[in-house]
Amino acid sequence: MNELLAAAAARLGSPEHLVERSAIARAEADGLTPEEVLAAWAGGTAPPPGSPAPAAPDPAADVPAPVAAAAPPAAPEAPEPAGAPPAPAPEMPATAVGSPPAPEQVTLAEAHRFEAVITGATAGLTERVATSLPRWLTALFFAVPLIGLTYLIAFAGGPNCGAGGQLSVDRLTGLVENCDGSVYEAGGAAGGVDVRALVGEGSVLFAAPSSCSSCHGASGEGGSGPALAGTLLDTFAVCTDHIEWVSLGTDGFLSAGRNTYGDAGTAVGSGGVMPSFADTMTPEEIATVVFYERVVLGGQPVEDAVFDCGFAEPVEE
Repeated sequence: MNELLAAAAARLGSPEHLVERSAIARAEADGLTPEEVLAAWAGGTAPPPGSPAPAAPDPAADVPAPVAAAAPPAAPEAPEPAGAPPAPAPEMPATAVGSPPAPEQVTLAEAHRFEAVITGATAGLTERVATSLPRWLTALFFAVPLIGLTYLIAFAGGPNCGAGGQLSVDRLTGLVENCDGSVYEAGGAAGGVDVRALVGEGSVLFAAPSSCSSCHGASGEGGSGPALAGTLLDTFAVCTDHIEWVSLGTDGFLSAGRNTYGDAGTAVGSGGVMPSFADTMTPEEIATVVFYERVVLGGQPVEDAVFDCGFAEPVEE
């Protein structure tokens, strides 16, 4: 054997261990002994009938590809007796997390039992077969409805309603309505004043650029200027005092020698600089935006604000 192996290796110009492995593989494939294959390659004997001449292996290849042995024919399955229950499928062994099973260990029908399986045994590729959602997505499904429900409970009247819950203005149509969305029925009842038109015009003046909302917030929640919602009537119980403050502002009050404003005697300039709107708005427009602030943001009853701000005169009995 050793002499034949050395002779065959010398003739083929390949290492003995590679020639030996190739001879064993060829012998298994052709039904011969390794000695017969080596003898044929060494030229000591004639090759067996029907056996092709050996080709010299590539010296650059590290290991020649082994030839797979022919699979033995499958034995015929014995017929199952009539009425016999089907045999239960064998239980798959538990696989540790992080070590997916190889293809020969699991079938397509059994792959769903594992989080991942190896689909390419040679390259070590894995394929996820689990259908569970990511944890962050599952949490989002519960968080979004909860936030929406909380908002509906906390702001049942909607974001346009004043803190006093008096009136709301539809930003698309400009119509005045109650905070619950119902039609406001008081328009025109107090002193013959069209309250809907008055509040609608006041909302436009309040939201104009460089106007009231730029300092006091879109809903009177406050900003660079103090908040109006919920505190306005405590500062100005009388509408005429409110109109005077909007008309003159900080500089106008100081020029007139007045160092405080409002019912609480707040120091002029302590809450920021109040601009004067006497040069940018007419007296009627100032009264209109003040009416809007007192009714929508402050919650003053409409009938009181109509007479308090001078839009109608009360009828003497």
